[in-house]
Amino acid sequence: MLTYSAALKRVLNFARKKTSIVKVEKSLQHVCVRNINSKKNNPFFNNSLLDGFAFKSSDTVSNKSFKILGATSAGQKNKIKYKKNCCYKISTGAKIFHPYDCMMPYENLQIEKGAVKLKKKISKNTNVRKIGSDYKKGQIILKKNTTITAPDLLALKSLGIKNIKVYQKPTIILFCTGNEIIDNVKINDKVINSIPEYIKSFSERLNFKFIYLGILKDNVKQLHSKIRKIQKIKNVIIISTGGVSAGHKDFIPQVLKKNKFKVIFHKILMKPGRPTLFAIKKSSYYFGLPGNPISTIVGFHFLITPLLLKLQSKILKLKNGRMLQNYKKNKNLTLFLRGITNNKTLKILSGQESFRIKSLVNANCWIKLSQKKSIVKKGSRVDYYDY
Repeated sequence: MLTYSAALKRVLNFARKKTSIVKVEKSLQHVCVRNINSKKNNPFFNNSLLDGFAFKSSDTVSNKSFKILGATSAGQKNKIKYKKNCCYKISTGAKIFHPYDCMMPYENLQIEKGAVKLKKKISKNTNVRKIGSDYKKGQIILKKNTTITAPDLLALKSLGIKNIKVYQKPTIILFCTGNEIIDNVKINDKVINSIPEYIKSFSERLNFKFIYLGILKDNVKQLHSKIRKIQKIKNVIIISTGGVSAGHKDFIPQVLKKNKFKVIFHKILMKPGRPTLFAIKKSSYYFGLPGNPISTIVGFHFLITPLLLKLQSKILKLKNGRMLQNYKKNKNLTLFLRGITNNKTLKILSGQESFRIKSLVNANCWIKLSQKKSIVKKGSRVDYYDY
């Protein structure tokens, strides 16, 4: 049986990144494949920081009174030619025409009989937004493998970018199996299935499309029919819950083999989630996760999430903290335990059975114990994953 680290390595070895070209407005949360460079200078031209008058700085050294030649505002195409000891009225964002090279706001000036009087000389570039002072044409806006955020969208479009090459957003298709589970909230002896809502809640953070196909009964013909239809969809991560243990109703392995999926591993030295199955077929990945909710969640976070990230040129980053207690474990197993982290100290909560959800709610991290020891001692350094 594979160790968790060996199983994860096999999953990631099968990852094949796909790319596509998307419009900027649809690129949020995607990861860019290459550096993105500005198509233009920003500002595109020298322009006024404030409303007031534009001057040539060298004229202001000896002269204090300036004739007003005209006016311009942002967006206007008129051009005002230079005349010595003259100025022009300008609005915020309007062009500073060469050789004019500075401006002064109204509140610092005196206007009398069509002339503007200065109180003091003005230095070159005073109150001027210089061409390219924010971004220069050709300058990198985003480096490759950057996740595109809302501010990035603004910058990209403002700097002339229309389309971007990104890693394709992965698609997850989920179906759950079992005669004992229901999706509707009804208070009876059935188990209410909440796994679809849990996995979907990570779709924005991890940037994947989510499709839920509902619950299939423990019926081999129904399972065969569903998988035969799903496998026609390319480039997907298929997840099923239940049906991978050793019970007489656990049909997933045989149905996969019948549909010519290659099973890479079935069962891992990991708890919870030992019965986890991973298979591939062409460009699709299949994860058969155990039906208990915590086992499903562990498989999602520590096998499927690393794959989602690698398909977008990212990696799952774990933090490292210090144990506040001794903890007994099977030295051959990697454990994923619900815990509390505070200032990088770690406390494992009680109630770690895979059917218990209270400890999931009370925790704020997953603690990974991979040491080949029967006791992990207080003070040991271990990895953990924040909620």
